[in-house]
Amino acid sequence: MKDWRSKRHLRFHSITDQIVGEIQEHVWLTEGRAKRRLEGEYLDALTYSVETLIRDSVSVVYQRRRYGSVSIKKRKADYSDTGRDPLIRYRIHIERAYLGLIQLGYLIETEKGFHDRKGRKDGKLLSRLTRYKATDKLIQLFTAEEQCILPAIIPPASDPNPIRVRVRDKETNRRQTLPTPDTANVRRMRSNLDRINDVLNRYWIDLEVADDLLNEEFHMLGSQEGRDIQIRMNQRSLYRVFNDPELKTGGRFYGGWWQNIPRGLRQHLLIDGKRTIELDYSNQHPTILYLKEGLAPLPDSYSGILGELEGHSKAAVRSMVKVAFNAMLNAGHRLRQAPEGIEPAKYGLKWRQISEAIEAFHQPIAKHFYTGIGLRLQRMDSDIAERVMLTFARHEDRIPILPLHDSFILHYGYEDMLRQAMETAFEELLGFKPKTALTKRPSVPQPDWLNMELDAIIVANSNGHEQRLAGFRSLAG
Repeated sequence: MKDWRSKRHLRFHSITDQIVGEIQEHVWLTEGRAKRRLEGEYLDALTYSVETLIRDSVSVVYQRRRYGSVSIKKRKADYSDTGRDPLIRYRIHIERAYLGLIQLGYLIETEKGFHDRKGRKDGKLLSRLTRYKATDKLIQLFTAEEQCILPAIIPPASDPNPIRVRVRDKETNRRQTLPTPDTANVRRMRSNLDRINDVLNRYWIDLEVADDLLNEEFHMLGSQEGRDIQIRMNQRSLYRVFNDPELKTGGRFYGGWWQNIPRGLRQHLLIDGKRTIELDYSNQHPTILYLKEGLAPLPDSYSGILGELEGHSKAAVRSMVKVAFNAMLNAGHRLRQAPEGIEPAKYGLKWRQISEAIEAFHQPIAKHFYTGIGLRLQRMDSDIAERVMLTFARHEDRIPILPLHDSFILHYGYEDMLRQAMETAFEELLGFKPKTALTKRPSVPQPDWLNMELDAIIVANSNGHEQRLAGFRSLAG
């Protein structure tokens, strides 16, 4: 069995092998004949690419009648990045696997991509990736029962390079991946990630939302942002991204699909069918900065800075100030215009007024604004997050926990244990007991099983998330 393959997903791998065989025999439209057959490591690379393309396209299929589209990079330059998956090679991934799947009718390109080096203008994207989706022909290779639970029965997306170094090129302003140094510290971080990801991939993570509503939610969000938004529930493995070769900045965890959903949907997250709670560190970065200056942290670093703004709730103003505060910490120079995500005019203000109000309120730490210290603070908060997650990964019950930078989501029964783990991790690194906050969750009414007819019970119990959980559990059998 190939190294990346799992015994749990033999059905998926058999479908992949069938299609790889068809690509090997395919008479190409541009050449009028079959290409030279691939063997050895090249055949492995073709198989890996086909599996990746199929996995990505069917992982967003929650219902047979609606297939989501996903993006793909088609420029040759995108595959010379040192941080990319070494098994993904341009000539095989694009010219054999992707184009072969399209010519065979298993994939269809839904949107042409284009690239503009300027990147953005007036907040609008000037570059866009090509998008594709699975066709009926591909979906129908799975049984009717499998089609209802596709995200749960395909292999989890994994990352061969879980410790990444991404820096911004000063000339092009584009991010590029640098080789990750091979040090004892990096090997330790990689080992810790393996332990954390192993636990995450043993459990099914879903949303307690009807599939129709789930698709509608993402369709609406995509319309607002001008792009097609999908979630891939097989993306449960994390990776860390650092922002300099010495690994002194950044280091936060990315890769989990739950990190990309709208904030309002987090309250519906399920882990193995069980409801969850979310705890976060209150005022984490300002707390660290006040401690750095030998001062007591403020109870709330974001409220009261702008006073009462007519027509806007205190919560909305606080949220805006928090975004502005972090942008001022992350920026390496003074910002003349409002950072992305902030519209001062909406509040009847100018960006200069917001920036100056924050600096005046936080005068004891004002010297840190516009110095880029936010990225160094991210290294600290990511190390804290690593300690919190390892506490649960090393537990005898191997408890899954979902990170969101400064907050964590897990089964509601572990709230006290999570609070203790968060406090301990913070104290160990900074010598201070932090303030944590529980995100409020609405109560969800439970069905009255005793007074329901059998047919109604079956309907109530046939939600997509329950079917996917059952399918996921069947793989372990």
